[in-house]
Amino acid sequence: MVRTKSVSPAFRSAVLAVAFVFVPLSLLGVHFLIAQEFEEVRTLRSTAERTVETRDQLSQLLTLHLDVETGVRGYVLTGNVDFLDPYFAAVPRRDSLFARLRAGREERRLVKLVALMDASERQLSNAARNAEDVSDGNAERARRRIALGYGREMMNDIRGMIAEMDAEETARLAEQTSAAAASREHVQRTVTVLLLALALLLTLVTLLVGASVRQRRQALAEVEQLAVRQLAMFDGAVDGMLWLDGNGHLTRMNPSISRMFGYSEDQLLGQHVLVLMEHPFSREDAGAWLAGVGMAGVDGAGRRQEFLGKRADGATFESEVAISRVEGSGDDEGKFDFVASIRDISARKQAERMKTEFVSTVSHELRTPLTSIGGSLGLVMGGAAGPLEEKTRRLIGIAHSNCERLIRLINDILDIEKIESGKMEFAVRRMQVGSLVRRTREAMIGFAEQHGVVVTTDMPPWPLCIMGDPDRLEQLVTNLLSNAIKHSPEGGVVELFCMQEAGRARIEIRDRGAGIPLAFRQRIFEKFAMADASDSRAKGGTGLGLSIAREIARRHGGEIGFADREGGGTVFYLDLPLAIASEIEPETVDASLPLVLHLDDDSDCLSVVSSVLANRATVVPAHTLHDARLIAAKGGLAAVIVDIGLGDESGLDFVLECRAAYPRLPIVLFTAIDDARQIDSADRILVKSRASIDDLSDAVISLIERCEKEAA
Repeated sequence: MVRTKSVSPAFRSAVLAVAFVFVPLSLLGVHFLIAQEFEEVRTLRSTAERTVETRDQLSQLLTLHLDVETGVRGYVLTGNVDFLDPYFAAVPRRDSLFARLRAGREERRLVKLVALMDASERQLSNAARNAEDVSDGNAERARRRIALGYGREMMNDIRGMIAEMDAEETARLAEQTSAAAASREHVQRTVTVLLLALALLLTLVTLLVGASVRQRRQALAEVEQLAVRQLAMFDGAVDGMLWLDGNGHLTRMNPSISRMFGYSEDQLLGQHVLVLMEHPFSREDAGAWLAGVGMAGVDGAGRRQEFLGKRADGATFESEVAISRVEGSGDDEGKFDFVASIRDISARKQAERMKTEFVSTVSHELRTPLTSIGGSLGLVMGGAAGPLEEKTRRLIGIAHSNCERLIRLINDILDIEKIESGKMEFAVRRMQVGSLVRRTREAMIGFAEQHGVVVTTDMPPWPLCIMGDPDRLEQLVTNLLSNAIKHSPEGGVVELFCMQEAGRARIEIRDRGAGIPLAFRQRIFEKFAMADASDSRAKGGTGLGLSIAREIARRHGGEIGFADREGGGTVFYLDLPLAIASEIEPETVDASLPLVLHLDDDSDCLSVVSSVLANRATVVPAHTLHDARLIAAKGGLAAVIVDIGLGDESGLDFVLECRAAYPRLPIVLFTAIDDARQIDSADRILVKSRASIDDLSDAVISLIERCEKEAA
C-alpha cells in the first residue's frame, strides 16, 4: 500500500478556519466594491445629465439675450412692433431659466450666477430704454446708443460669463469622469486580487479535503486490515477469548473456548459467563467484580483472577482469566464491554505442585544427613575423636564449612518455596525496631570478627514500634547485614542506622564495599542472582538471601531497596510502617498479661507507652472518647491511662464515666496539664515531661498489682 504524505491536523484545521472566515468576508467585500461602483456610475450619470441640462440652459439663456438684442435693434431700425416679441417673452423665460440654474447650486457657483443675472438685468434694461425711446419718438437717441456699442459690450459680458460657466461644467464632468475611471480601475484590481485569493484558498481547501479523504480511506483500509488481523488473532489464539457485554453475557467467543470447555458457540452465546465457573457465584457478585475491572494497560489486562473452570461434561480444571474493559459497541452512552482471555493452567499448577513437592522432599531428605554430617565434623574439629593433625584439621574444616553452606542453601530454598506458596507463617505482634537491630548486631558480631569488620549502631532516643514477626525480620536484617560484612574490606566499618521518616521506620545498613555493578542492579533481588559467581562462592552466598529479604519486607507492608553511598559503598534500606495507630486484634492479645486502655490523641505517645509496657501489659490505644467507650464496654480492663486534653474533647468525662461504672478500676492521668493534680477521681496523676515513661509504667503495674491483691 502506497502511503500518502500525511497532512498535519493542525495545519488542516488552520486552513479551514481561515477559509471559513476569509471566503464570506471576501465575497462581502466584492459585493461592497461592486455596489460602490454602481453607486458611482449612477452619480456620474446624474452629474452628466445635470451638466448637459445646465449647458443647455446656459445656451438657452444666451440665445434669449441674443434674440432680445436682435429684436430691439430691429424695432429701433424699422419701428415695427413685431420685433419686440422676443423682448416681451424674455423676462419670464429668463427668470425660469435662472431659477432652474439656481436649484441645487453650490454657494461658490451661485456667485457667478448672480453676476450673470446682474449682467442680464443690465442688458434687458438697456433694451427696455431703447424700446422706450423709439416708442416716445426718440428713435435717433436709441440709434446713437446702439452705435456707441453699449448693448454689444453687455452682450459680450453675458457671452463670456456663460462661456466660463459652460467650461466649468465641462471640466467638472471631465473631473468626475476621470475619478470614476480611476475608482473603477481600483475596484477592478481589488476584485481581481480578492477573486485570485479566493481561488487559491479554495484550491488549497480542495487539496486538503482531497488529502483528508485519501487519509481517511487509507485509515479505513488500515482499520479494516487491523480488524482482519485482530479477528485472526482472536479466533486463532490458543487461549480462550470471550467478548462480554456490560452485564457479563457472552456475545462472542473463539474456537479455543469450545475446545477448552466443550460447548458449541450456539450453546454459549447469550449465556452468562458464570456458566463456565464451578463456584456458584451470584450475578450480583459477578457484576461487582466486573465493576472493578479497568482498561488494559502496560502490564496487560486490567484484572487477573484464577478460578475453577467447569466443562460441559461437568469436569473441572484450574484456569486463569485476564479481563479488561473496552469501549461499548452498543448505542447506550457510557456502557462498557469486556474482553477476557482464559488459559487452562491445570498443567502448570500440576508442574508447580510437583516442583514444590520435589524441592521440599529433596531439601528435607538432604537436611537430615547434612545436619548429622555437619554436627559430626564439628565434634571431630572440637577434639571429640582426639587430637588432629594440622592438615587433617584443615581438610575437616573445609568439609565442615561447605556442609554449613549446603545447609544454608537448603534452608534458603525451603524459605523461598514457603513464601511463594504462601505457607510461611508470620507471627505478627507489636515490637520495637531497636531491640531487633541490637539482637541482629549481637548475633553477627562473631561473623563480623571473622571478616575483620566492625559493626556500629545509631538509633534515635525514642522507641520505634512496628507490627511484625521478630524472627522473620531478624532473618531479613541478618541477610542484609551479612552481605554488607562479606563485601566490606578488612578493617572496614558497617553502620546500622535507625530513623523515622513519614510514618515509617527505616533501617539502613551502610558499607564501604565495592558497590553494586550497574548491569546487576535490575536483578539484584531475583532468585539466585549473583553479581560475580566466583566472588559469591568465595564469600559463601547462595543468591537467595536478598530475594527472601524482599519477600519478607513485602509481607510486612514494607519496602527494601539500595542506593550508592557517597564516598563509595552501598546503603541498603528497609522501610516498615510504624505501629502508631494500629489496634491490637483480639487474637494478638496475650491472655496472661493485664489489659490496659490508653486514651490519648497523640499517636507518638501511644506508641511509646505501648512499647514501654510491652511484656508487662497489653496496651489497647484509643484516640477519641468514642473509641475508648467502645473498648471499655467490652470489659476485661485491668487499668486505664487517660490524657485530659483531647482537642475538642476532655478526658475527664471518660474518667468520671469509668469511675462510676468501675469503682475499683485503677485510673492513671498522664497529661501535660499541671492543674490535673487537683482531680480526685484518678488513682495516680503524672505530668508529662515531669514524670518519665518508666515512672508511668511502674505506676500502672503497681496499681494493677495492688488491685489484684485487694481482690484476692
